[in-house]
Amino acid sequence: MTEHELKILAVFFNSVIIIIMLVSGLWVGIDARKTGRPLAESIIWGIFAGWMLVIGPIFYYFFKNKFYK
Repeated sequence: MTEHELKILAVFFNSVIIIIMLVSGLWVGIDARKTGRPLAESIIWGIFAGWMLVIGPIFYYFFKNKFYK
């Protein structure tokens, strides 16, 4: 592979990771809002889930009902 092809591959994988982060954050934020969380808390959950690519959504899924009943 040439250097140019490697740069294209790197840009592609970086784009995929960023898209996954955005979708993850949006999914968790919207789900938090649907379950009755305040807007500020939903935004924080969305930011946390987007920033922590794999850990954030898993943490939210398992602990979303534990903190609030």
